[in-house]
Amino acid sequence: AGYEQATQQILKKATDRMHLIWHMKRRIFLQLTAKGKSPMTGGQALSGKQEVEADTYRLMYELAANLSVVPVSLLGDPLLRRRVQRLAKLQLQGLRPKDYEQAKDLLRTTHNFVSGQIVCPQEDCSARGPLAMYPQIVNKNMRSKLYEELLVNWFGWRKAINEKELAKSTFIDYVRLLRIAATYNGHVTPSRTWYLHYDTENFQAEMEAVVWEIMPLYRELHAYLRHEVQAAYPKADTKSDGAISAPVMDQILSQDWYPHQFFRTPHPSRQHQLPSVHRRLEEVLVTPVKINRKAAEFFESLGLNNQSATFWDRWSRRMNDDDGGLECKSQVYYFPPDVALRYCPKLDYKKMMQIHGTMAELQYNIYKLSQPFGLDTEPCPGFGAAIAETAILASGTPRHLERLHILLNKSLSEEQSLNRLFRMGVHTLIAVPQYFINDKFLVDVMDGRIGVKDYNCAYWNLQDKFAGVQPPSSRNNKDFDLDFKFYRGMNPETSNTKKFLAEILGFQFYRSFCLASDQYRPGDPEYPLHNCDFYGSKEAGKKMRDMMRLGSSRHWRDVMEIATGERKLSGRGILEYFAPLFTWLKERNKQLDIEPGWDADECEYI
Repeated sequence: AGYEQATQQILKKATDRMHLIWHMKRRIFLQLTAKGKSPMTGGQALSGKQEVEADTYRLMYELAANLSVVPVSLLGDPLLRRRVQRLAKLQLQGLRPKDYEQAKDLLRTTHNFVSGQIVCPQEDCSARGPLAMYPQIVNKNMRSKLYEELLVNWFGWRKAINEKELAKSTFIDYVRLLRIAATYNGHVTPSRTWYLHYDTENFQAEMEAVVWEIMPLYRELHAYLRHEVQAAYPKADTKSDGAISAPVMDQILSQDWYPHQFFRTPHPSRQHQLPSVHRRLEEVLVTPVKINRKAAEFFESLGLNNQSATFWDRWSRRMNDDDGGLECKSQVYYFPPDVALRYCPKLDYKKMMQIHGTMAELQYNIYKLSQPFGLDTEPCPGFGAAIAETAILASGTPRHLERLHILLNKSLSEEQSLNRLFRMGVHTLIAVPQYFINDKFLVDVMDGRIGVKDYNCAYWNLQDKFAGVQPPSSRNNKDFDLDFKFYRGMNPETSNTKKFLAEILGFQFYRSFCLASDQYRPGDPEYPLHNCDFYGSKEAGKKMRDMMRLGSSRHWRDVMEIATGERKLSGRGILEYFAPLFTWLKERNKQLDIEPGWDADECEYI
């Protein structure tokens, strides 16, 4: 009882401090979005954000130190035990102040690799200024028709970030700090800290099993795309049983929804192209506010929270046109007892789907308000994004667009439907192995399975084994070829682990909600998974609400079981969603005499 009382006292003080931080966040939100008054400037917002971050770090660091000496097994209350376990171990915030500041500096450097204007086109910066990898070079590559241009950009960016081996030394320094953070948690294997809240002995093995589960589908798509690459880029010298050149695979990913892509969709003729919904979207939904209301209505139809008039008036605010950044992503603010929204003012199909995901996050934040500080989070990183993914998938279906009066019919023609699935396949199936490769590389380095002298070779071996991707020419040990998405994923907040889980678990949840709502009937062509809209299903809503309410008070496997009846990650949702595409790819590849798969070339250095 003495231990319990002392622990409760520590947590009460920490909660009081957290309330002060939430109060700061509320003040920043209200100043940023003040109506009629001069709103907060970018500089003021940044310093406010930095103050919140510094105070949060101090609180979490001191709290973890206090809780790390609590004998958890002697605490009788299981909820108290869970809070202590969650708050006593940290990732980067567990580092001492000097190391923590260095880790933040290194992450700023890697952010600059991606978003900084550092690459000179054609090695000449006099004619035009330098370009950033994202969005400028990515957009150039998306539109390019020349393999030579893709090569110049691929090599140019890598040369720019690795001037004086900056990229490699930044990575080495960062891994050293991750290892230090792990020692504070008592983790002999550093990746236990990277996978902190997955609470699983070998989480990487579970992810790898899913990659192999969906590999037959990936190989068929890869084979079809390789055939398209051979036709479009003869200079890429793509072998019919070989891997695809990395600059081309990057372009494929960027062209997932681009209308002038180099690869052909299953039915390329004009009458089978997907209907353009942009004009109709503007006519029907008129303003971003109306889109927000429609997205909120989606969750209300499931029996989740109705947003009050006070919410729309006080806590829902439009971003200024230049506030949203390149992606113009809407943001959810959490400062109990309130939750707030700053939304992107753009009006298009992609934003319409994204705001459904944002509204899922908003609902999640409202439900986990009932949990005490420390358990008012998702049970593992990416869990909330997986729930959001289900709303994004449902809101983009022809069935839902017809409900919104944007499309005239509940379903597309068979040809259009296959073209849509193909685009979705490029968007999802090509990305998932990349999330895994980037995650595995970082973790294998962290745990000492890959040494410094083998970095580049090990990276290309992973690309070859799991994705059928190879460098555009022979590379050597001085090179450090990691993709720009790898650098984005070095921050635990935006890790590739989190993105992998959100995709895989998202499709698992979607399948469960669709079965619960009877909008997916396996074997019935009228109700395929890829056109399921579970709008209005109280059964799906109950599963969603029951998961959201728990916050992180239970292990994520216990929480996912509520929706799926399963306790492990599985590729089944993805395989059933893309089943018609899988069938078409197998038939088409047979007709074209294409053999799926690729000969793995072990990396050899010259």
